[in-house]
Amino acid sequence: VLRGIAGLARAARGSIVCDDEVWFDSQTAGWVPPQNRDCGFVFADAALFGHMSAFENVAFGLRARGDRTAILNQRAMQALELVGVAGFAKRRASSLSTGEAQRVAIARALALDPRVLLLDEPLGAIDVEHRTPVREALLRAIAEREMIAVIVSHDPAEAALFSDSLLVMEAGSVVQRGTPAELREHPLTRYVAAFAGVNLYRGVASPVQGGVSEVDVDGSMFTILGTASGPVALVIDPDAVVLSRERPSSSARNWLVGNVAAVVADGPSLRVSIASTPSIVARITRRSADELGCVPGATLHATFKASEVRVH
Repeated sequence: VLRGIAGLARAARGSIVCDDEVWFDSQTAGWVPPQNRDCGFVFADAALFGHMSAFENVAFGLRARGDRTAILNQRAMQALELVGVAGFAKRRASSLSTGEAQRVAIARALALDPRVLLLDEPLGAIDVEHRTPVREALLRAIAEREMIAVIVSHDPAEAALFSDSLLVMEAGSVVQRGTPAELREHPLTRYVAAFAGVNLYRGVASPVQGGVSEVDVDGSMFTILGTASGPVALVIDPDAVVLSRERPSSSARNWLVGNVAAVVADGPSLRVSIASTPSIVARITRRSADELGCVPGATLHATFKASEVRVH
């Protein structure tokens, strides 16, 4: 997708339009060559010229479009400073670490002040210490310069930070588009739910007494508020799932039990996958994980209230 927008690849069909300018149209054979598209591209692998210095890499695009030397020097150094690698300006690109090279690649794209900024996993190669300041610099530059930014990311938190609108692709096809909040609130597929970080189940609902309904999900019965009948989708936030070593005697109506399948860091918290039927993901604090003995293979109970279930 990014290579198509940049003009580095041609799509078999469709069109690409930027600010009413047709960059590509398969029906009319419309085509704007890459050098005439106002794009900056940050590749996942940096793609620097190894024999050039960091400064020369950043200045390359500016020189190619004919910027005067004084302006070129100023813009190149400002871009390097923005991502914290001005001190590497004279170093050959081949001598830089992977993370340093990626920051130079980001500087190269920002130096052009492009209308469209294309980002392919831009922060993946950058170490934890520098990732946050580089992310903040990128976000600031995009906002201040009013760039159109298109980012490819497998990190939902990163994608949500950069995006007003998310487009989720599965097996090469678009399965859902919306804001981060919309995807989290109403994911259409299990893949989208996993990306948005929520639990999604599909089942068949039947109303019961007391203003609630029961939903059969893979043989497990969940209780939801209100009267519902027929096929439904249930969405549960991981924060709403309570884990315990024994089944708690709480008011929570929904209960699952299973072994811990995976424990993954999620910022200051941990995401815990339970291999129950159906499986469920909870988000808990690190302290809670220690107290529960939350390690792969441990048996834990997962409960959540009927009021925490969103029904679609």
